[in-house]
Amino acid sequence: MVIVFYSLSDHPGYSDDGNFVRNHEAAIKSEIITQLAQEKQGIESVTLLPNTARGEYDNGGDVSGHYHIYFTAYVNHNRERTINIELFFPDASIPPFTLFPPNPYKDKGKKMSNWLMGNIEVSEETSK
Repeated sequence: MVIVFYSLSDHPGYSDDGNFVRNHEAAIKSEIITQLAQEKQGIESVTLLPNTARGEYDNGGDVSGHYHIYFTAYVNHNRERTINIELFFPDASIPPFTLFPPNPYKDKGKKMSNWLMGNIEVSEETSK
């Protein structure tokens, strides 16, 4: 008899960044809606697309940098109206002149639990 253990926290089809978005979906959605409500964007619901998530350090190789995740979502159940979101991780940083950036999910020194909402770009609503 073979027993297969399947982790409920990770989806095998997603990257580490996609799994982070999936695992923190409720908090991310709440933060997006709160921030866009302050800007009077008229957004009531957000559907995250974790398969679009990509992460990177912002250092460019010569200055210290922090980890960011960029991904897309659509709003108000309208696949034509999208937003691009950036999450910023102030505790997941690298020192200057880091030649090979570490994987922040595998490096125990990087703190991925503390994140902030970065830029949110809302597309214009398209007419049908």
